[in-house]
Amino acid sequence: MKKTIYKYSLVILATLVFSCNTLDQEPRSQISTDAAFADPNSAQGAVNGMYNILQGVYEWRVQVLSDISADVSQQIDTWDALIAVDEFGLTPDNSEVEDLYSILFRLIDISNAIIANVDKVPGLSDALKDDFKGQAYGIRGIAYFELARFWGGVPGVYGTDGVAIRTTPSVGIDASSYAPRASLVETYDQARTDLETGLSLLPASRSGIDLRGRLVKATTRAMLARVHLYLKDYNLAAQYATDVINDANYTLVKPYSDIFNKKNTAESVLEVQYNLTDRSGMRNWYYPAALGARGGVALHEDFYNQISADPLDVRYKMTASRTTTSGKTVYYPTKWPVANDNNNTQVIRIAEMYLIRAEARILGPTVDIAGAQSDIDLIRDRAGLGATTAATVNDLMNEILDQRKKEFFAEGHRWFDLIRTGRALSTLTNLKRSEGSSTYSLSDPDRQVFPFPNKDVQTNPNLKQNNAYN
Repeated sequence: MKKTIYKYSLVILATLVFSCNTLDQEPRSQISTDAAFADPNSAQGAVNGMYNILQGVYEWRVQVLSDISADVSQQIDTWDALIAVDEFGLTPDNSEVEDLYSILFRLIDISNAIIANVDKVPGLSDALKDDFKGQAYGIRGIAYFELARFWGGVPGVYGTDGVAIRTTPSVGIDASSYAPRASLVETYDQARTDLETGLSLLPASRSGIDLRGRLVKATTRAMLARVHLYLKDYNLAAQYATDVINDANYTLVKPYSDIFNKKNTAESVLEVQYNLTDRSGMRNWYYPAALGARGGVALHEDFYNQISADPLDVRYKMTASRTTTSGKTVYYPTKWPVANDNNNTQVIRIAEMYLIRAEARILGPTVDIAGAQSDIDLIRDRAGLGATTAATVNDLMNEILDQRKKEFFAEGHRWFDLIRTGRALSTLTNLKRSEGSSTYSLSDPDRQVFPFPNKDVQTNPNLKQNNAYN
C-alpha cells in the first residue's frame, strides 16, 4: 500500500504542482496550466495524473470503508480510525475519512483543469481533445457520485444536502473556496450530467489494458446505471445496464476466481491499474501477516457462515481462515492473490449490470419477474448454484441483495446497498468485532453518512457539518 497517496510519473511531476492550503474548504490542486498543457505529451501527462489520483480512491479506501461500515467486514487490529468506522463511532477528525474526502476533491480539481485547458493545447488532434475531455468529465462524475453517497446520502432515503460543487480549476483562494453545500439532488445531478457528457465524448473501445483501465463509453454507461439505480430511475438504470451487457467487450468470466487471479479480464468494465511501483492496499489490509500483509481487516463471522452455508457456492472458496494472536479464528477474502499488492481493483464488473437490471425489472413501472429471474440465475449459475426459487417482488429483492452481498464482498457495495434500500438501520444491529468486547448497532439514522473533516468545517463557515457530528 502506498504511504504517499499521490504519485505521479516524471511527466506529471514536471508539469503539475499540487498544493493543499489550510484555508481551502477542500484540498485543491494548484495547477501550472502553461506547463501542464503546453503540448500533446504534457496534456497526456495530465490525464495520466488524473488516473494516478483515482488509484488513491480505489486502492482500498472505498472498499474497506464501505464494507466495515456494513455486515461484511470487520476491523480486527488496533487501527483506531477504522475501528471507529466499524463501530459507528466516526468523528470529524478521522484520518481515513479525511484522506478519502481530500483525494476525491483533488480528483475533481485535476478533472476541471483538463476540461478547461485541453482545447487550447497546440498540436492536439480534435479526436484526442474529445477523448481527454470525455475521460475528465467521466472521472469527475465518478468523484461527485462517491462524495454524494458517502457524505450526502441517497435522495428519498436519507439526506437533503450534498457537497460543494466546483466545475472550474483552482486559482488560489477565492470566493469559491468557501462555497456552501449544494443540495443532494444537485450533487447527484452533477455526477449524472458529467457522466452523460463523458459518454458523448469517449470512444467505444481502446486497445490492451486501456479498455478496462481507462474510461470508454461502456464505463460511463455502467456508472450511469448505478447512479440511476440509486435515484430509483429504474427504466434508465435497466437501459444503461443492458447497453453494457450487450457490449461484446464484456462477459461473465468463468471460473469466478479468474476475475481476481488474472488482470483485466472480460468481467471488468473498470479496473484500476496497479503495479510494483504503485500498489493497491487490498491484500495488505485483508491478508494475514503470515502472507506478508497487515491483516487488519477480516470478514464478519456471520457473513462467513452465510457464504459457507452452501459448499457448492464457488464464492465461498474465495475465503480462508487464520488464528489471531488472541487465539480466535477469523476469516478473510482471498480475492487478491498476488504478493506485494500488485493487484488491480475491480471497480465495476459486468455481474453488477445483471443485478442492477434484475432490480430495475422488479421495481420499475413494468414488473418483469421472469426477466429478473433470468438475470439472477446467470449470477447463480456462475457461482455453481441452481435457479432461484424467488418468484415475488419482495422475495426477488431479498435474493438480489443476497447475491450482491456474496458476489461483491470486500468490493465496497454492501454499506450503500443497505443505505439506498432503507435497510441499514434494521440490518446493522448487534454486530460484534472478533477482537472487541461488546456489540454495536447503527441506531442513529444521521450516521448513515460520514462527517466532513474538521479542518474543512473550521476554515469554511459555509460548510454545514452533517447532523450526527456537530
